[in-house]
Amino acid sequence: MKQVGIEDIGAYLGLAYVEVDDLFRARGMDTSRMANLLMRRKTVALPCEDVVSCAVNAARPLLDRLGDRARETIELLVVGTESGIDLSKSTATWIHELLQLPRACRLFEVKQACYAGVAALQLATAQIATASREDARALVIGSDVPRLIRGSTAEPSQGAGAVAVLVGPRPTLATAELGAAGYCSFDVTDVRRPTPADHIWDPDLSLMSYVECLKAAYGDYVRRRPDTEFLDSFDHLVFHTPFPGAVRGAHRSLLRSLGRIAPQRITEDFTRRLEDSTRYPAQVGNIYAGTTLLALLSLFDHTEADPTATRRIGIFSYGSGCSSEFCSWLLNSRERKGTPAGVADALAARTRLDVAAYDEVADACDPLCSGAADFEADLSLARKLAPAVSPGRPLTMLEHIDGHERHYVQLAGGLS
Repeated sequence: MKQVGIEDIGAYLGLAYVEVDDLFRARGMDTSRMANLLMRRKTVALPCEDVVSCAVNAARPLLDRLGDRARETIELLVVGTESGIDLSKSTATWIHELLQLPRACRLFEVKQACYAGVAALQLATAQIATASREDARALVIGSDVPRLIRGSTAEPSQGAGAVAVLVGPRPTLATAELGAAGYCSFDVTDVRRPTPADHIWDPDLSLMSYVECLKAAYGDYVRRRPDTEFLDSFDHLVFHTPFPGAVRGAHRSLLRSLGRIAPQRITEDFTRRLEDSTRYPAQVGNIYAGTTLLALLSLFDHTEADPTATRRIGIFSYGSGCSSEFCSWLLNSRERKGTPAGVADALAARTRLDVAAYDEVADACDPLCSGAADFEADLSLARKLAPAVSPGRPLTMLEHIDGHERHYVQLAGGLS
C-alpha cells in the first residue's frame, strides 16, 4: 500500500476575539477556575461567518499553494462538523462550489460531535491509500461555529473556526500509520443538540467520558500493537482540546492508570510532549470538529524540525455521545520549522472585543442558526477587520440567506 499523509494544513480562526478573563469577570464567574481552564482568549464569530465561510477561508490558501493543475487531483472532499445547515444537503456541497473543485469528486459530511474532524481525516486517508490514481488527493475540513451558550460554564471555551488538511501521496508534514488505531464508543448523554436552539450539556459527565475513552481507546491501540509503551513509543502527543486544562487532567489520569508515576514526571511529560499542541487552542477555544486538527497544527508550528529522525505522534480524538479514537502518525523530518499557514500571525492580528461588543456581536449572530430561512448579514465589521488578518488575500463571508438559499461574497482588502 502506498505512503499517504498530510501534505499541507491551514486554518481560519476568525477576525475578532475576547479575553477569557474579561468574560469571567463580566459573567461573575469564579476566576479561580481560570487556572484549570488554561485558556487565554477565544475567537468570536461575526454574523457573516458561518461553517461554510470558515471552511472555505481555511482551505483556499492550501489550494492556491497546490496550483490549478494539481487541484484536479482532489477526488474527495469530506467535512466534519456539528454546525450543519441542512438535514439532507451536505455543507461540503457549498464548499465544493465556492472552492471550484473538480466535479469528479466525492462529497460528504461527517457528524460525531468533536470526533468528526479526525474521523474525516482517517476516512480520507484510507480512500487515498487505495485510490487507483497514484496522485489522488483529499481535502479534509473540520469546521464549526457553535451557537453560544451565554452565561454557562461552556461559554469561556466556545470558539469558532476551521482547519483544512490536504491528504495525498507526498506527505511533507506527517505520514499515516495505516491501521495503527484503537477505538472506544458507547451511548452517553453528555452533550446533545436536539434542536438548533437547544444545547444540553453535562460538563462533569462529559469530562469523565473523555477520560474513560482515552484510557479505553489507548488500551485498544495497545491490544493491536502490543509492543507499545506510552512513555516511550510516542515522541509527541495531540489530544482533543476543548480547553487545555481538560488535556492536562486527562493526561494525568491516563499516566496514573498505567502505574506509579511521580507527579513531577507527569508534569514534565505534559510539558515535553503535549504542551505545544495546546498553544493555538488556548487562543481560539473549542472549535469542535476542528479542535484536534488545530492541536495537530499547533504541534507542527511549535516543534523544531529534526532532519535526522522521524518521530511518532499519538493522537486522541473524542466526540460526545460518544465515539473516540487513539491513532498514530509519523512526524516527518523536514528542513523548515512549522507550516506555511501563517496561523500565529493571523491570531495576533485579530481585533480584541470588550465584553459589551462581544455580546452585541453574539446578539446579531443568534438568528443565524441551522434552519434559518432568511438572514441579512452585517458585513461592516468584517470589512474593517479583514485586511489585518488576511492582507492581500480575499476572504469569503456569508452575505445573506433568501428562502434558505445562501449567498456568499468575497471581501478583498476590506472591500467587497
